[in-house]
Amino acid sequence: MRSLKTIWVEVPGSRLRSWVVCGAAIAVLLLSVAPAVCVAQSSEHPTILPTDPPKRELPSEEKVPLLDQPPRLTDFAESEDMQPNAALAAKLGHVTDFIQSAPSDGKPATERTDVWFGRTATAVVFVFVCRDHHPESIRTHLARRENILKDDNVSVLLDSFEDHRRGVLFTVNPSGVQADAAWTENNNPDYSYDQVWDSYARVTKSGWVAMISIPYRSLRFRSGVGGWGVVFMRSLPRNSESDNWPRIAANVSGVLPQEGTLNGIEGVTGSHNLQLNPYGLIQNEHTLNADNPLFPYFSSRSFEGTAGGDAKAILKNSIVLDATINPDFSQVESDQPQFTVNQRYPVFFPELRPFFLENANYFSTPINLLYTRNIVHPEFGVRATGKVGRTNIGFLAIDDRQPGEVYASDDPLRGKHALFAIGRITEDFGKGSSLGVIYTDEEFGGGWNRIGGIDFTARFNSNWTAQGQAVESSTKTVSDEGSAATYSAGPASYLEFTRNGHSFNFDNTYQDFSNGFVSQVGFIQTANIHTDQNHTSYQWYPMHSIFQSIGVETNNSLAFDHQGNRVYHYTNGDPFFAFARKIIVAPLVGENSDTLTPVEYPLLTKNLNLTENYGGIVFRGAPYSQLNFNIVFTHGGNPNYNPPAGAIPFLLHEEFLQALVSFNPLRNVTIDNTYLLDRNHSAAHGTSVFENQTLRTKINYQFTRALSARVIVEYDSLLVNPLQTSLLRTKQVSSEALLTWLPHPGTAIYIGYNNDLQNLDRSLCNRLIGGSCDPDNTVAPRSPKYLNDGRQFFVKASYLLRF
Repeated sequence: MRSLKTIWVEVPGSRLRSWVVCGAAIAVLLLSVAPAVCVAQSSEHPTILPTDPPKRELPSEEKVPLLDQPPRLTDFAESEDMQPNAALAAKLGHVTDFIQSAPSDGKPATERTDVWFGRTATAVVFVFVCRDHHPESIRTHLARRENILKDDNVSVLLDSFEDHRRGVLFTVNPSGVQADAAWTENNNPDYSYDQVWDSYARVTKSGWVAMISIPYRSLRFRSGVGGWGVVFMRSLPRNSESDNWPRIAANVSGVLPQEGTLNGIEGVTGSHNLQLNPYGLIQNEHTLNADNPLFPYFSSRSFEGTAGGDAKAILKNSIVLDATINPDFSQVESDQPQFTVNQRYPVFFPELRPFFLENANYFSTPINLLYTRNIVHPEFGVRATGKVGRTNIGFLAIDDRQPGEVYASDDPLRGKHALFAIGRITEDFGKGSSLGVIYTDEEFGGGWNRIGGIDFTARFNSNWTAQGQAVESSTKTVSDEGSAATYSAGPASYLEFTRNGHSFNFDNTYQDFSNGFVSQVGFIQTANIHTDQNHTSYQWYPMHSIFQSIGVETNNSLAFDHQGNRVYHYTNGDPFFAFARKIIVAPLVGENSDTLTPVEYPLLTKNLNLTENYGGIVFRGAPYSQLNFNIVFTHGGNPNYNPPAGAIPFLLHEEFLQALVSFNPLRNVTIDNTYLLDRNHSAAHGTSVFENQTLRTKINYQFTRALSARVIVEYDSLLVNPLQTSLLRTKQVSSEALLTWLPHPGTAIYIGYNNDLQNLDRSLCNRLIGGSCDPDNTVAPRSPKYLNDGRQFFVKASYLLRF
């Protein structure tokens, strides 16, 4: 579900998640075609705003001149004042007078920024001249692509269709390292987007200079229309400062609705192109396959080769056709750790695979109806995304080999593929409102799961927005034993109202999932539930103070099933204090209450309510260029969802710690550390129940912008008291090593090694007399010793061909 960004961090997979989601029920569906739906520009901390923020200025327009040849970085970096000579300056477009959006909205930037720009026959070029009174304090690292957002950086946000909804963000740091993202006003920037473009940068005695050159063939735009929307951005993390041209007012919802305009980009072509991206893979692998827990086995490959690839075609400047055959994701790193132990509902893990991430925003709806991690082992897929006039389209068709791989070799479903099809169309109205439809379908073995429905987004004014959705599912399930098929159907709905403002922010969300609603394509935590969720915050901006802002916020989440039973009620409140260097301190208090029913736990004779208060603190910041941290600690409680056999759930006292600490001891070295602790004791008598710990370290060494080495080591342990919980003791040690040469997206060489150890019993399953696996106990048995259940060495090469 979509949630408003709060001052402290959401921790996926833990009950802390429920404290930060926002919403509350609003039972009236309101649809308007008023100006654009937007979400306020996200920032890492509250902004400092004057008591009466300045009125928004009208967007600016600038002409992009045509150049015989592009400027060079040395034309600026090697001049005395980082300015071009008079002859070059006369040929270029120029803007300056950046305005802060944070921490002091509406005030002039603390450091001067100039942007010089022009266009050639093949590319549009931007040169940022960033003055700095303290160049020794400029934050920059030689890092992997995209991993530069904690450094000083500059960005160009282009809205080439001028629809105020979607754009492309190009960012570079003072070391010239790139990051690019697909920008959608309803979502955070999507950094899975990758394009081919050039960047150069240099630190000087007066600041730093950066050049961004974007080929037309890397952009999509309307033919014959010479205007593009644009926002120029500069980030100074040591001041917690964000500067923009034109002004992006913090008290106006959205960024693109406040964009400026670049005129004169006429007579250019290049977005018609064909791309082929083949790859080859050689691997040596020995892995435990437990897809079917009744037939676990080790599979081995001895330097086996395989190949596949992607293809892309851009039609009429606006429609992108993608195809993939036998995609491989060996180079994708493992998931960021989350707690998955003692959770009432499934835990969401974000998608990491490039093919599924690209243009995913075309399929996003208020209810998450496309969760591509449900597609495990595809062989082929096709996708079409784009915009024609005011109509946005998205279509995805892909198969999945994994469902057929879990069956025994003599089963008729063995080797069968599941098929997924998703279609999405939205029509834009006015300056941001839209109306959309979506259809999803999953087919396998004669069964199906089909969902269709409508959704809307509406902007009422510069502060208030709303979005809603109503869908219906139809599901046919065919039993493995060939018994009669079962059928279920039911509706689901979503309604959210949001206010983004100078000091007061407010979000209400209502969701309803009927008992018969099923989504095998999307991510729905549970059916038979309706929830009211609310987030409210208010901020003050003291002048001439050590505080950049002071605020308070409250979160409330209440859920009932359709039989009238309360499911849970979570509430919390906290003051928060923002300082320079992105430092946030937020002490928090709240109460969690869960209601468990005899339907969930048959040993209960009536509903069981378990309630406990909690307290904690959030502390995060980036005090130095070499250090970033984010620490969350709480002391509270939660139910034991996994009681021992013959017992009912009971209340636990819980100590929870999440510590994320990143070091940059050298300019080209990044060390990211994660430590998670979840310690639980019985609230009744203090007996230890379980303790879950995770320690993960990722080290990246960047030889050049293209060449890097990465090592990840992770240790996970679960210590349990078998008299108090049915959980099993687990230990796991995993490691990954990857050498990468990536001159530009699509062209790369990867050499990798992955290894995994777990305390699995060598029997691999609970064996019956005769040696077969027990179908009534499919939980893998554990052992005091480690078993190597996964080992892989691979070499993968890909090359991007553009025509």
